[in-house]
Amino acid sequence: MNSREPVVLVTYVEAGLGHIVSAQAISDALKKKYADKLEIRDKYVMRDSGNDLLIKQEQFMIKSVQNYAHAGSGFFQYFAMFLFGPQNTLNFVFNTVYKKKADALVDVYAKENPDVIVTTHFFTHYCALKYQRERNGKVKVVSYCPDNNVHGWWDKRADMIYTNNPLATAQAYKLGFKSGCVLEAFYPTREAVTKTDGTKEFYRQKLGIPLDKFAVVVADGVYAQANAQKVCEELIKTDLPITICLLAGKNDEIVKHFDKLRDKIKPNVTLMTFGFMPNAPELYRACDLFITKAGPNAILDSIMMETPIIVDFCATPIEVKTKNLFVNRFNCGLYITSANKIRKQTEYFIQHPNELDKFKKSLKFFDKNKNGADIIADDIMSVACSYEDHQRDIYAIEDGIVDKYCQVKFNNADKQKNASNKFKAKLRKNKNLKKYAKIIETLYNKD
Repeated sequence: MNSREPVVLVTYVEAGLGHIVSAQAISDALKKKYADKLEIRDKYVMRDSGNDLLIKQEQFMIKSVQNYAHAGSGFFQYFAMFLFGPQNTLNFVFNTVYKKKADALVDVYAKENPDVIVTTHFFTHYCALKYQRERNGKVKVVSYCPDNNVHGWWDKRADMIYTNNPLATAQAYKLGFKSGCVLEAFYPTREAVTKTDGTKEFYRQKLGIPLDKFAVVVADGVYAQANAQKVCEELIKTDLPITICLLAGKNDEIVKHFDKLRDKIKPNVTLMTFGFMPNAPELYRACDLFITKAGPNAILDSIMMETPIIVDFCATPIEVKTKNLFVNRFNCGLYITSANKIRKQTEYFIQHPNELDKFKKSLKFFDKNKNGADIIADDIMSVACSYEDHQRDIYAIEDGIVDKYCQVKFNNADKQKNASNKFKAKLRKNKNLKKYAKIIETLYNKD
């Protein structure tokens, strides 16, 4: 790098809130740990670019996410992305339909002239690699995938991809991300989550939520476009004491709808409406249950507040993976798509609150103080200082996983050593990435 402090450009783009809060968490960690060693720049690279193409493209991305609420829309778009094989479709689309927009974002990167680009969305990721190939071969591109799986539109030519669970890590290798370029970190946690450390009663008093009633948050991501209205309308039918907190995000219309109904609601029901809340984790902490679609960010925030979930909708295959991970694998809550059945289940929890305790052990696994953003920040610092030394550290992690697998598979120490060494030699040459992915999955399922 240069004699100046390495410049790390943390990029922000809105397509749902998860991409933003993940970038924010990484930026927070970088500033906390390395503000004296790195120049850290935060930038909304599309909306603040001054380029109409990019501004309109971000609005299109937002609208696409909103449209996922319509039956089948998200699944159809996902299918289309993989029509000719994911990486082939990716390159075709971004070199034809989106070429001008990709070139415009490359220009934004060129003006910043960074040493490291951090992205959390596949489009900004692709354009960063395009900038690397066409304008600046020295820049390093590192990206965090905020979803619980790594889909095929993440360009595999990255210098680093950060994942948040073993199955996503395995997917990255299956896609062809090279040895030494994948690192698994615990979920990055922004300050709005880590600093929410008060009691349930404290946040109820702060937010004006009754202390003596079972309280439920109902949400549908930042745009509230899926089942939130239907679920709220069903919950207010109950004859049991309940507080319903509708978190509407940026959907002002649904807030107006329920504000008009407030005076007509039975006295046993307290209905509260909230718009976009930067401090949403405080609301999750204050309540007993969170009902939402399977957006990774909102679910993660809730379970880090130790609040169980009911998932009521999956908009895309990505959200199906999220539901499978948090509901099926980790037992952090339930999956119920019928509003009527959600009301009945909620009434059961009101009458039997101890039944929520069965989720508590799983919820405690997601300790917000583990904060994978610190691991990512350390790795970015390593990339900025010496990419070769950094790669050796990642190789060591991969080697440890291979050694562990061979110890499980072979009883004989010599066989373990020989098999491990042969496999690692091939892995360094990227010859058995899919087999390595299978090893990760095997060990994960065995634990």
